[in-house]
Amino acid sequence: MWTLRAVERTDFESLYQLDQQCFPEGIAYSRTDLLAFLSAPHSIELLAESTSGAMVGFIIAELRRKGEARVGHIVTIDVAASMRRKGLGRALIFAVERRLREMRIDRVRLEVSVDNDGAQGFYAEEGYERIGRIAGYYLDRIDAFVMEKKLETSAV
Repeated sequence: MWTLRAVERTDFESLYQLDQQCFPEGIAYSRTDLLAFLSAPHSIELLAESTSGAMVGFIIAELRRKGEARVGHIVTIDVAASMRRKGLGRALIFAVERRLREMRIDRVRLEVSVDNDGAQGFYAEEGYERIGRIAGYYLDRIDAFVMEKKLETSAV
């Protein structure tokens, strides 16, 4: 099992190492990029710890402006290989969506590689729909689908 908590400054190296394990070189974030996301105003960062205290996953989201509207954007979801398909990714995404609803954000977006069928299926199960495609998003050669979910904010 795991518990979720806010990311702290002392977690940075563990976050960086997990991101390097989860994504190939060039797609995994550099230290500079990861630090920028973690330092951005209006970012949401949650970390998952196992019962033994080991970091087993994290999520980073941010707010973006689309004209007059504010939209949530999931930057990354990283889950340790040993914890995949156990509900942790779902718990992380649910927690971020809940925070976004509390902020009265009614849409959340993310990008996913066109060749990552597993992630696309996961996001579709969570209510995300394809709304676009970005050419050369990953490594300047792999396209990404943009996926979006409408959040019900009236229940908050």
